[in-house]
Amino acid sequence: MHPIRILLAVICTFGCLGTLHADFDAAELQASIQRTINSVQPAVVAIRGSRSAFSGVIVSPDGHVLSAGHAVKPGSRYQVILPDGRRFRARGKGSNSRADCALVQITDKVPNLPFAQIGDSSNLVANQPCIGISFPGGQGTREQPAVRFGRVVRKARPGGMLQSTALMEPGDSGGALFDLDGRVIGIHSRIGRSMTQNFEVPIDVYKKYWTELNSENSFTGNSRLILGIEARQREDALGITVEKVLEDSVAEKSGLQVNDIITLINGDETGSLTALRAALAKAAEKRLDKFPFKVKREDEIISLEADFTNELPPPEVELPEYEKTEFPAPSAIKQLANLPSHFSELEDRLDDACVLIRSDFGTDEDTSSVDIVGTLIENSDLIVSKNSMVGINPTAKFSGSKVTLEVIQRNTDNDLVLLRTPTIHEQGVSLTAETDSKIPAGEFIIAPDSAGSGQISIVSAKTFASQKQMSRGFLGVVPATFGKGEGAVLNEVRLDGAAKKAGLKVGDVVTKMNDTTISTDRDMRSFLTKLDPKVTIIANILRDGEEIEKAITLGAYPSGTNHAADRMNKSGRRDGFSTVILHDANLQPEQCGGPVFDLAGNFIGLNIARNSRVRSYALPRLVIKDFVEAQQ
Repeated sequence: MHPIRILLAVICTFGCLGTLHADFDAAELQASIQRTINSVQPAVVAIRGSRSAFSGVIVSPDGHVLSAGHAVKPGSRYQVILPDGRRFRARGKGSNSRADCALVQITDKVPNLPFAQIGDSSNLVANQPCIGISFPGGQGTREQPAVRFGRVVRKARPGGMLQSTALMEPGDSGGALFDLDGRVIGIHSRIGRSMTQNFEVPIDVYKKYWTELNSENSFTGNSRLILGIEARQREDALGITVEKVLEDSVAEKSGLQVNDIITLINGDETGSLTALRAALAKAAEKRLDKFPFKVKREDEIISLEADFTNELPPPEVELPEYEKTEFPAPSAIKQLANLPSHFSELEDRLDDACVLIRSDFGTDEDTSSVDIVGTLIENSDLIVSKNSMVGINPTAKFSGSKVTLEVIQRNTDNDLVLLRTPTIHEQGVSLTAETDSKIPAGEFIIAPDSAGSGQISIVSAKTFASQKQMSRGFLGVVPATFGKGEGAVLNEVRLDGAAKKAGLKVGDVVTKMNDTTISTDRDMRSFLTKLDPKVTIIANILRDGEEIEKAITLGAYPSGTNHAADRMNKSGRRDGFSTVILHDANLQPEQCGGPVFDLAGNFIGLNIARNSRVRSYALPRLVIKDFVEAQQ
């Protein structure tokens, strides 16, 4: 790390960020992202059903809303919620679970409805920038959409999915993927375990099935005519032998019988099952309601007529028409494949504000060391970091020498800890620099890493207060009241819980936790609800008539699912903060506590939690400033 003062070493303004790479202008890319967000975000909607919540995007002034096939049920009633707060009634239309495409129709008459334009997915190219916008629900995004930036990994093969790095998680289903011209190029479908495995339904699928999507039915493929038979292909290729005629089918009504050999359909030979299907598809494409076909019955050739008057697919529906605009051909930005490397000079200067803190957790019998990033405060002896990841005996290394840190103050409300070093350091972040507290969605931010290349992400939504939901200490027991309010007996001790690790057993009766008397299971639950993960408590236990004492370090509450979005490391304390900046960095829990900057090198906040697959939280600069200055 270089001994400089971060904010006195701002390398350039947005106007000259392009010099970081000869043919890559970060300022223009950021401006394009924000222009696109402002243009299309009004058309991205939250969709609520009686037992469902997902996303969609309006693509016509008539209220056509594209969404995911696995989320929409034809005929169901929905409420569509716009970013401006307006709510409209809607109804599920066509849904294809195989292709995972669906349409919801707004049924209210709404003048001047915002909408985005349907684009093309056939000509996309790898490393083309893209933007995902959706209403995943949950923290900060129930009433405002979340924005994620990424690149096209590969365009869809026939019948396949479009893959991008614009992150998704449960709740994002049905959200839209846009190109930088503001056109919808895909709809959020599913994810894999890898962060690059974000799969979209290509927009061309919606164009292909537009007619079917506008009918209130489930469907699985192209419109086709179904005779209603079971048949086999003959070895002599002279026709198709009918083995079964389904009841009340077109075949039965036309007089077709078992053992008939179908030889011609509307003049097309049917020497194979493939040829039979092709002949029916051709008739469907011509929208024929009646057509002749020939069968061989014993030694006689018979002409029959298939009547599909009541079976034909609905009339074709025209795609929405948009104002004619010439769009440039899709182009790749190859630097997106390794974006942090193109800010290496800036990151190398900013990581001087980072320091690695090591501290101990556990009991005297079982102690482990944990590393976490800390943020240096310039021209001081202070470090600020994530409280729940800093235990006892904290140390740090400066110029290769290990020093002992003094804990000055712990703040559990925002999970912050302030530490003091033995000497004053010049490097670090400035808490006095004036920066805009309202950071817009789509702005690039950088999280430096003294041991690596750091991470580039974008702000996903405006700041909000994070409610405490999953960040409570996990004991891992099922308690019940013992006797007549004499404690909480453990009826179950989970193998993955803190109680098991501390040596608690089924049948133990907890009578006290710290200074709180435990008379019932409700007392225990109430006590634990207020505690964060990593907190060590002292429990008084009654076991086989003997009183014992156990030190228990609480774990993090498990996610409880095997979904790909939960098979990743999250912060133990990951919500319950006064104000957070939401961004889409692939932040690891041990990287929390470090600073985040805008691309001009201004300190804007401190990473505080990895909340989910997509959500990383940073506390704004003013929160850090107030915390530090309150202790001085």
